[in-house]
Amino acid sequence: TQKESYVGYDLLVGCDGIRSTVREAVVKRHSNFSCHVTDIFQNFKAVHVDLPDDVSGTSMSVIPTPFPLFQGIALPETGGKVNITCGYARNNIDNIAEELKSDDYKVVAKYVKENFAAFELVDYDDFAKQWVGQRWNQTGMVHCNFYHSSQLNIVLMGDAAHATSPSIGMGMNTALRDAQAFYNILKKTKDNLAIALPKYSEARVKEGNSLTSLAFNLYCLDQKQQAYEIIHQIVRTMLHKFFPSFVKEHPQTMIGRRGIELSDVFSQSIQLGIMQKHRAINERIIHEHFEESCGMVKASEESGSILKYAVLACVCAVSIGAFMSLSYS
Repeated sequence: TQKESYVGYDLLVGCDGIRSTVREAVVKRHSNFSCHVTDIFQNFKAVHVDLPDDVSGTSMSVIPTPFPLFQGIALPETGGKVNITCGYARNNIDNIAEELKSDDYKVVAKYVKENFAAFELVDYDDFAKQWVGQRWNQTGMVHCNFYHSSQLNIVLMGDAAHATSPSIGMGMNTALRDAQAFYNILKKTKDNLAIALPKYSEARVKEGNSLTSLAFNLYCLDQKQQAYEIIHQIVRTMLHKFFPSFVKEHPQTMIGRRGIELSDVFSQSIQLGIMQKHRAINERIIHEHFEESCGMVKASEESGSILKYAVLACVCAVSIGAFMSLSYS
């Protein structure tokens, strides 16, 4: 009608995505509301292909290095399909394989068939046609220090509260848990919003912020450090299997397990020092990339390539020694 109108409400639920208009109302009303909308620093593509025989149809599969410099994840879908998402850090745009930038699906199909070693695909041409048929996707993250306004009778859920990188495959699950948690709180408080709204933030802020932090910082943008972390995960998982009382579980293996909250996983990553280390490295890389890309500083030429490859070749040996210094429960 092109006419502005005002509608009264008892409760306004902000489920309107990363650019939430409802969240903006909270920003304007509460000076103590902290909200950060940031880039995930990744370019990625997602394809929906037939579920291979050796891929679970009921659980997600993390793919540490589907292609050089990439991270990936496979999420099962209905109808015998799987969503495979692969992405790379934006500072590596010039270093990823040229074949993955090609518009020719035959070039992509050949490269994927030769280099995608996680599992065998049913139809490589189907994968490649979807790959070349889309642009590189980008998305953002949202961090908020509370998810409600008692003054406005507002609650925030899903991406409006905690938009995240798709890297651990828990964005939709966390959004659904928001709704479930709020429903249970309303039942317990007999729909008393004055009590229910603060309790909702108390219950969900730690989960939403754990989601975004884990999705971004369980992985390291530094390739050598990420190689070390993969080895660390393998070794720790093996030792935890045999000595569960002495060796803490790697947080990556805890994600999505029934009865384990994301805040539990985040706490584990803090206790093991993974989160602090990766967060510091990732923030440094992002800042350096921005400063170089906008001309604040000139990019230095890579030096010491022999040393770089020597260090990378020794990661396995060094990681075993370094692993022994990690905290054990």
